[in-house]
Amino acid sequence: MKKLTFLLLFISAACLSNCKKDSNELGPDPDTGKPFAPIQFLRSFDVTDSEKVTFDSVTKNYQISMPESYQSNSAELKMSLNKNVVLIDSLGKATTDSTITYNFKGNPPLSFTLRDKEDKFAGTFTVYFEIGGEPKVELLTKTITVNTNGFKTPFKFVSGVGTIPARPGQAAPIIKLTNPKTGFTDQTTYNQNQDNIVFESIDKLVGPDPVTMEVLFADKNPIKFEGVTFTRGEPISRISDSKFVYSTKDSVFISGGYFLPSTKYTVKFTNDFVKTPATAALKYVSATNLNLEKFPANIPDGSYLLTFHEGEKQIGKGAIYVSNVATTKGIESIWKGDLTLALTRNVEPLTFKKGDTFYAKPSPVEYGSSNTSFDVAKLPALRLKSGATTVDLKPALAVVNWATAGVSYPVGRYVVPANLAAGQYEVYAVFPDKTVSKPYWAKLRVN
Repeated sequence: MKKLTFLLLFISAACLSNCKKDSNELGPDPDTGKPFAPIQFLRSFDVTDSEKVTFDSVTKNYQISMPESYQSNSAELKMSLNKNVVLIDSLGKATTDSTITYNFKGNPPLSFTLRDKEDKFAGTFTVYFEIGGEPKVELLTKTITVNTNGFKTPFKFVSGVGTIPARPGQAAPIIKLTNPKTGFTDQTTYNQNQDNIVFESIDKLVGPDPVTMEVLFADKNPIKFEGVTFTRGEPISRISDSKFVYSTKDSVFISGGYFLPSTKYTVKFTNDFVKTPATAALKYVSATNLNLEKFPANIPDGSYLLTFHEGEKQIGKGAIYVSNVATTKGIESIWKGDLTLALTRNVEPLTFKKGDTFYAKPSPVEYGSSNTSFDVAKLPALRLKSGATTVDLKPALAVVNWATAGVSYPVGRYVVPANLAAGQYEVYAVFPDKTVSKPYWAKLRVN
């Protein structure tokens, strides 16, 4: 029997009943209201080396108890499927395999779906793993570098840790930091095997003072590490992609950090058409926010790359369009690669090869829903200019589906002509109403 290792999503299942039932008992199916029993799907369900397997027929949760001596990070689930029942894999495809090897330690509870081959009924099950004994955790380093993205998880789970949560409804572990000298405390929730841990006021714990770090598991004794120190890492800065066109009377808000009130912050406005960058001061607002309150004097309308600086050091980039005309049309972003990169704004130079396919996002953007029929005729052509050479590239329609916001919008897909001479080209958008934009901040280099 083949083993199947699944990359499965976490389903947060609240425990709807404290009554635990054996796997052959009936119970109401909360999805249909009809009697439900796992026997519809399974002849048997077992986890190798487990001490106890409990099933809750109301929530369809399996609770697996593993002994304290169990050292492996993963467990083998063995199921005997009833006739005509199939297992749905992580890609949504049906398989007759019935053994799952799952890496449970510190990961979300396992979720899997069983259904009949004719797709008349299905059941989704969630499997929680709990390990006996106290958790053992190792601290990998006592010197931790932080910024507003937090810090890389500095410990590893050695033993005694099951899924997170280990039982339905169980609270997530808490990471608590305390400066014994000042008494200042900050804490945050630790989610499943997260790469970065973020604290709201981590800047107040940075410095030479030793800090106590505690890992607090539900129903377990705290794990405490003394003498941890935090140092400030590379600051970061960025602007929101929700606003693109700014008038010179607007403010530009920069987030990131963490920033220092005693340090000088500036922004430079550059593009491939100005010899001397325009520079403006940024106002310190908080450890995570800066503000451009006043644009450089007499800055021309156009597309700009913004570079943010702490002293002389660059700490981030952004791209905006400066215009005092409300009906400005332009190019928000040009990029090569994944279509979903439309959700951010490209701040890197453009270097393409002949025959390359690339995308351009116009401004303003026409928003719609997932079933909107966008018209390619509304998209701009791209005009490439280099000396006496001018080439217009016609758009093909590409639709970005922004599921998080529940909206979709069209962008243009373009191809660098195979016979285009190598060199650097200014890029303009030519809209259907014959409006020609200012050039994009970066010239397009064709190799």
